[in-house]
Amino acid sequence: MEFSSRKDLWMGVIIWGCIGAFVWIFYQSLFVKFDILGLVIAASMICFSGSIWFNTKYKIEGGMLNIHFGPIKKTIVIQSIKSIRFAKNPFTSPALSIHKIEINYGKYETISISPKDTDRFIEILKKNNPQIKMK
Repeated sequence: MEFSSRKDLWMGVIIWGCIGAFVWIFYQSLFVKFDILGLVIAASMICFSGSIWFNTKYKIEGGMLNIHFGPIKKTIVIQSIKSIRFAKNPFTSPALSIHKIEINYGKYETISISPKDTDRFIEILKKNNPQIKMK
């Protein structure tokens, strides 16, 4: 089952602001003063930022949780998940919202994500691993 990421307005402003700035740099590098490095960097950042906005999702399939954050991918074995708790942290996670769930898995690993339908997401995880504790 696939879950899209919840998307907060403030994160949209940041990402689309970056895309807009890099489109302007791309235009300047192509039409005002030709700069191949500016073109390459701007095009790369436009693709990367757009990929984050349009391709952040979480898939639960075959006993695995697959996290897609733009071009970055991470896989977690659902049986290795120990606990889940609700968190509100605006930084450092493959999520586009401040409303997140923090997943503790493996020995000491943690990741925060923001599925749009959090309740259903947790329900499916717990169906795959009934030992998951809610904190």
